[in-house]
Amino acid sequence: MKSTFKYRARRYLLNYLGLLPFFLLFAVFILYPFFQGVFMSFTDWSVSSRGSVNFVGLDNYTLVLSGKGTTSVRFLKSVKNLVIYVPLTLSIGLTLSLVLALITRQLSQKLFNVFRGVYFVPYVLPLFLCAGIWQWFMTTGTGLVASFLANIGIGRGITWDSTEFYAIIYVLMVDIWNSAGFNFVIISAGMADISPDLYEAAEIDGASTFQKMTKITIPLLEPILFFVVTYGFISALQVYDIPWIISNGSDINSVGGPGQVMSFPVMEMVRNIYLGGKSGLGRACAEGVTLMMAILAVTVVQFKARRKKV
Repeated sequence: MKSTFKYRARRYLLNYLGLLPFFLLFAVFILYPFFQGVFMSFTDWSVSSRGSVNFVGLDNYTLVLSGKGTTSVRFLKSVKNLVIYVPLTLSIGLTLSLVLALITRQLSQKLFNVFRGVYFVPYVLPLFLCAGIWQWFMTTGTGLVASFLANIGIGRGITWDSTEFYAIIYVLMVDIWNSAGFNFVIISAGMADISPDLYEAAEIDGASTFQKMTKITIPLLEPILFFVVTYGFISALQVYDIPWIISNGSDINSVGGPGQVMSFPVMEMVRNIYLGGKSGLGRACAEGVTLMMAILAVTVVQFKARRKKV
């Protein structure tokens, strides 16, 4: 037994050494910050702490989730916004990307390549630039998109970045515009792997376009769609950059806009770090751990549901 272990250790030593840099970087930049953050969530740590850090147990979690006090009210409001935002951005974004992929796949290869490049451009733009473009689009009275929507009776006379619900729609439009190209490219790549013979056989049997889509394309795209939904869900729960910039995030006191109409959990975490006073960093870490547990729980449910389905 020992000789076998030594033989394998010698044989794969170079492989293990090759993996060592990755594990070192993973430990330093992922594992250590993770465990440090969990530890800090149980303390009264703040940005101004100078060695006087005390263990407070579950006090930060109680403060964050109790619904009492400014910190808890703000965090729970941001969670409410997130509950509205996540299903909308996933369902609309995925549907739009799938429809675009289905339509453009009927075009010639040259035209498809052109559309693929056009749709992918917003994804590679810096997020601050995306937010800046849409701030121009959504300026009340003069913005291109805001004026068009007002003319058809949507959002007439309101300020998009400071009105309840409309602010969420505002973030949705920017996020979908930014991410649809990525999902489109992934779905298109999955569609390219589907054998044309399946469609030809379906046509011989008299299948309609809708039947081919529902009976061949979507079922065979299930692994790709699962990846897109899982990745999109995790990203949506961590939404931060776009609403921070749109809600005038240069001033940390105004983050989230009036009445927190555009506030999300990660934004509240950052705000707590700087404005939370004593134990502000501890409370921010407690919010982060709470969000992480929610992401982990839903991801586990997604994988288990898929495993049962498969």
